[in-house]
Amino acid sequence: MNDWNDLKFFLAIAHNGTVSGAARLLGVNYTTVIRRLNSFEECMGFSVFERHSNGYTLTRAGEAILGSAQSIENEFVSLNNHAIGTDNNLTGTIRIATTDLLASALMPDMGEFLLQHPDIDFEVIGDSFTVDLANREADIAIRITNHSPKEHLLSRKIGIVTGSIYASDSYLERNTKEHTWIGWDDNLSHKVTRQFIGDYIPEGAKISCKVNSGVSLLQAIKSGIGIGYLWDFIGDKTPDIQRIYPDKEYALDLCLLINKDLYATPRFRAAIDFLEKAIRGKDILSEVIS
Repeated sequence: MNDWNDLKFFLAIAHNGTVSGAARLLGVNYTTVIRRLNSFEECMGFSVFERHSNGYTLTRAGEAILGSAQSIENEFVSLNNHAIGTDNNLTGTIRIATTDLLASALMPDMGEFLLQHPDIDFEVIGDSFTVDLANREADIAIRITNHSPKEHLLSRKIGIVTGSIYASDSYLERNTKEHTWIGWDDNLSHKVTRQFIGDYIPEGAKISCKVNSGVSLLQAIKSGIGIGYLWDFIGDKTPDIQRIYPDKEYALDLCLLINKDLYATPRFRAAIDFLEKAIRGKDILSEVIS
């Protein structure tokens, strides 16, 4: 292999399951990812992915090299994290992965932080589940989850976030019997969110609309397309929608995650402390953990 950067494109597609998802994470366009993947496969002498209409899956040959490719990348990432960890300046870029609804709630506070630290800039990635902190696809993640963090990550559990089923007033006026639901799309890069939401939709329920972002989910509920699950810190503040089935509430942890190698760096530590304070200062948590 003449260009080790091709390996990065292979791993991004393997991790996301789509070319478009890999392009977003790598900050390049769709055609660049295709070109680098073709170069990688030509150099390897075999196909590493099977192309499907809804995403890419590894071939047997691709699965065989995945472990080695991840090990090589991990070595590069570890070396890079060590170099970053020695940076004592409050300067540079911080990539924050979170949900689009949480990003919207925290954006005013992020603006205040940037005014206080003009030599720092943020890149906000509106998808906290598909990014891989181990591979520096983001530096910090704000996740609402019920999963334990991986060993290489530091996790701050800030509190509990609850969610409920919501419907618009207009929807309830015309629907009194069988409900239609709003679900999550079938894109492979959103499988964690899709599985999570799917667990709460009754088996056999009619799904009238599928979305791939929290903002779209909120708008679909407000528009009366169907009923769906929302975080209570969003649903309770949104006019003209209301909770239904109050016994169906669910609760998950809200955590801040960062690579252990990066936490000692002043700019990342300052950002973590700021995010925790900002989240605690808003009506996001149903229960605060001290």
